Amino acid sequence: MVHSMTGYGRAERRSERIHLIVEMRSVNHRFNEISLRLPRELGALEDAVRRTIQSRVRRGRVDVFITMKSDTVPAALQVNWELARQYAEAARRMSEMLGRQEEVSAYQIMGMPDVIHVNEEQMDPEMYRIPLMEAVEEAGDMLVSMRKIEGQALYEDIFLRLKYMSQLVENIKELAPRVTESYRERIRARIVEYIQELVPLDEARLLNEVALFAERADISEEITRLASHFSQFTQIMEEGEPVGRKLDFLVQECHREINTIGSKANYLEISQKVVILKAELEKVKEQVQNIE
Repeated sequence: MVHSMTGYGRAERRSERIHLIVEMRSVNHRFNEISLRLPRELGALEDAVRRTIQSRVRRGRVDVFITMKSDTVPAALQVNWELARQYAEAARRMSEMLGRQEEVSAYQIMGMPDVIHVNEEQMDPEMYRIPLMEAVEEAGDMLVSMRKIEGQALYEDIFLRLKYMSQLVENIKELAPRVTESYRERIRARIVEYIQELVPLDEARLLNEVALFAERADISEEITRLASHFSQFTQIMEEGEPVGRKLDFLVQECHREINTIGSKANYLEISQKVVILKAELEKVKEQVQNIE
């Protein structure tokens, strides 16, 4: 069954200290491209996250956003006591030299450069591997589920269009014998109009000309190949692996056959059906562009 390349997945995990949120959005793309944004504290787990997503998504661009909210920020306050003492001594001496009786408070000294330094506790990413990977797997499964539902809708739409196009091809097949007969009548009328019964009509030459035209205008092979392509299209969509590229190639082959039919069969009713076929095939192409 085909899968769409469009989908969305989201999952959360909470603990006493952190709140993890994983979001994924996927769109169509020729290859498998994963854009991953996660907090630097969890950078060591990037490869594991990427492998988990790649095991679920074979084709398409996936944007992954991982955010981490911390309820508490473990930190350690460090004071450079020697530097603080030097600041205080410098302030005292400066007051004496300037003849000003001003005292510098401890609070002011704390604001001096490099006196206070806050060391945040270094997080060990391995502490959060399990909840993170659980959230990634859950969001990935949701993404795949949505892609599967979208894929079913694409399958049904394409299937109906293929059925309609197959009927049009059958109609063209029924009309094909009329092409030669129509040409024979047209050329006979033109010859008669030109010679105006001044000389006898050479039926042998007329039949030879019609036979040459019939050979050039024969579309039986194109009709057979096109019907085969439509049948193969359905079979490929039933495969259990990414088939988007195969279907894209098949659309190109169908387009080539339809163009050949249109150029060979110089007949109004067939030309009208060829126009409809091209319009339907273009819609199928648009749908195929979003299949994994």
